[in-house]
Amino acid sequence: MMPTFCELCGRKLTEEKRSTIVDGLVLSVCKACSKHGKPYSPPSSVPSVGSSSNKGAIPRSNPFKNPTRTKGSIQISDNIVLSPDFARLIREARTKKGLTHEQLGAQMNEKANLLKKFETGALKPDEIIARKLGRYLGIQLYVNIQEGYSQT
Repeated sequence: MMPTFCELCGRKLTEEKRSTIVDGLVLSVCKACSKHGKPYSPPSSVPSVGSSSNKGAIPRSNPFKNPTRTKGSIQISDNIVLSPDFARLIREARTKKGLTHEQLGAQMNEKANLLKKFETGALKPDEIIARKLGRYLGIQLYVNIQEGYSQT
């Protein structure tokens, strides 16, 4: 019999291995590492699609079947895009308010280095940070394609 190892820490399993769910994966782990996840017990039998034991069960939804479903409350459609001159908009709005990167970062609870990267165009802000920047600076970084890019 080949020795088994903990899939989390790599130790040789001397005691019984435990199946544990860690970050959505089922791993064979040692007793010490089992506290990093939830215990997993394999299902006793897989019911068929038309079986009577499946009646009354809540059907699982497939997130890939409905492409408009998103996590959270923010949803941006395909015709709303990041303004191509977002870096200039952020820099101008910040300097117009007379704020440094550090001051704006402290207000927004974001790192100044991140704001510098947005202003140079090295990073593109996601929709959450873009809305946050919009609130603090009074700008709109995501624009509607039909209305054109002139909307700021």
